[in-house]
Amino acid sequence: MATLDARVWQTRFTELRTSVLSAFPHVHRQEVEAAGDDFDALVQTIQRRSGMSATEVHERLAEIDADDRDQADNGGRRRGASLEQLRIGFGFEESERPRMLELLRKLDRQLQRFPADAVDLELTVKDRDTTAQKVTLEAWLPNMPRVVVTSREHSLRDALMDVREDLWRQLKETLDRRRG
Repeated sequence: MATLDARVWQTRFTELRTSVLSAFPHVHRQEVEAAGDDFDALVQTIQRRSGMSATEVHERLAEIDADDRDQADNGGRRRGASLEQLRIGFGFEESERPRMLELLRKLDRQLQRFPADAVDLELTVKDRDTTAQKVTLEAWLPNMPRVVVTSREHSLRDALMDVREDLWRQLKETLDRRRG
């Protein structure tokens, strides 16, 4: 097995970015993008956000790389994206994840069209449980501009369903336009 180091990261960072974000939910996408192909900057960012040592970060990144290579070697085909990749951002607790995934599950059918390693999803809420509540679902998908959907529904359940339907509609419209 090849060790994940700066040289390997430089050639594979775009393929591994989504897996890294999933493995380290407290690291923001913008920080990983800012690090780009600078492996040392990525390690420092993960250390700062996770409290892990550099050795622990290196070991975890090597596991991610090995898992990604195994997945590519199994039939040469990568799995489709799913809501399991959803990062829970500001305003939510990780313990709420199962409930959110249940409400958003319909999106899996659209997401499966895209390779998992090229999709990133993030869900946030501002001013939770107030009349100014705003739920945002962001999707970064290959060959598409970033999709941002929001809801100002007062009920969190209703807001989640609202962003689910809006993202579904936008993805469907974009894919339909591409088909002609």
